[in-house]
Amino acid sequence: MPLVKLTEVCQSNTLTTRSEDFTLREVFVNPEHVVMIREEARIQRLNEQGLLAEGLSPDLQFTKLTINRGHTGTEIVVVGSPSRVEQNLNTTKHLIRG
Repeated sequence: MPLVKLTEVCQSNTLTTRSEDFTLREVFVNPEHVVMIREEARIQRLNEQGLLAEGLSPDLQFTKLTINRGHTGTEIVVVGSPSRVEQNLNTTKHLIRG
């Protein structure tokens, strides 16, 4: 299965929440390794307050993905609603056998 390109919200390791503490970058995800998709309300609130990267629409939604890494998992936050991200990850075409 091909990798899917998403936009990840990255936060530097500071304890503040200023807009310069966040960046956006491309990330390529293997959909077969995503084990959970859920809404990320905290980042959405920060965006509504203008504390994320400049120029982002305050209406954007964000999603947290949990990605399987064998014995552990890693979580990333990406731009887009959970249903939109799920659609992007579920790009496999299914054949109907008759």
